[in-house]
Amino acid sequence: YQTDAAIRYKANPDYWGGKQKIDDLVFAITTDPAVRAQKLKAGECNIMSYPAPADIAGLQADPNLKVDEQEGLNVGALMYNTQQKPFDDVRVRKALNMAINKKAIIDAVFQGAGQVAVNPIPPTMWSYNKDVKDDPYDPDAAKKMLEEAGVKDLKMNVWAMPVSRPYMPNARRTAELIQADFAKVGVTVNIVSYDWGEYLKRASAVDHDGSVIVGWTGDNGDPDNFLGVLLSCASVGSNNRAEWCNKDFDALINKAKTVSDQAERTKLYDQAQVIFKEQAPWATLAHSKVFMPMQKTVSGFAMDPLGIHRFDGVDIAE
Repeated sequence: YQTDAAIRYKANPDYWGGKQKIDDLVFAITTDPAVRAQKLKAGECNIMSYPAPADIAGLQADPNLKVDEQEGLNVGALMYNTQQKPFDDVRVRKALNMAINKKAIIDAVFQGAGQVAVNPIPPTMWSYNKDVKDDPYDPDAAKKMLEEAGVKDLKMNVWAMPVSRPYMPNARRTAELIQADFAKVGVTVNIVSYDWGEYLKRASAVDHDGSVIVGWTGDNGDPDNFLGVLLSCASVGSNNRAEWCNKDFDALINKAKTVSDQAERTKLYDQAQVIFKEQAPWATLAHSKVFMPMQKTVSGFAMDPLGIHRFDGVDIAE
């Protein structure tokens, strides 16, 4: 392993599943998605992750490449620190949600490779509540609600992730669009960022200042992996970056963990999603498709819905 440069693997001849077809596997650490795309097109690598939405059409058109795709088990969001004034007031959170033009974010940032998020779990997951309605895009109503909440000349930080992920390909651009939307309702946004490790660490602190753009790709396909990990009282100070603890919501998801019948669990998660939407600890932004471009010479690679990149069984035609 070379820090920020590469990870090199050699096939183990004594591996229990048999020696793999690829003798040498190299992860070339390349943080810029445009550079990753250039390397793939030039034949300097065989497969790339997390292409920028703007590059996907060009990659699909390249005769030497194939681009696998699937609906992502993910969500991207703006998570308010609900323990910080004025974001401890649900009216303020709902007002800000109504100020965000999500469709514009989908068009500009995801470029057709995503859909507006309504719930904190993706629509591909069982127990997704289709009856929950999203907050409408209504800047006039948002401005009025802020006034009713006694909020005037609000200044706030919006944190922009420094890295690209399928659920958020360009957090800086997303933050700029939110900044412009909030300005229309009298809210001034300062965009801040840190390196990725520091970003996650600081965003977990209960007293972090501002609202955080971040998201999640599921680990196991269970709703608790979103609702429990990201929104439970137990996760405050860690993955619950809204620092939100709602006893009614918590009781529902905790009960769902003790029930084995999926239909019964679905009823509980349905109710939990209603509470989430009413209380608005996040502005749910997007669910994305996930794309994996590769050389046509690559065989045996299968996209994993949990976002894992597996290379067992993969081969390259000479």
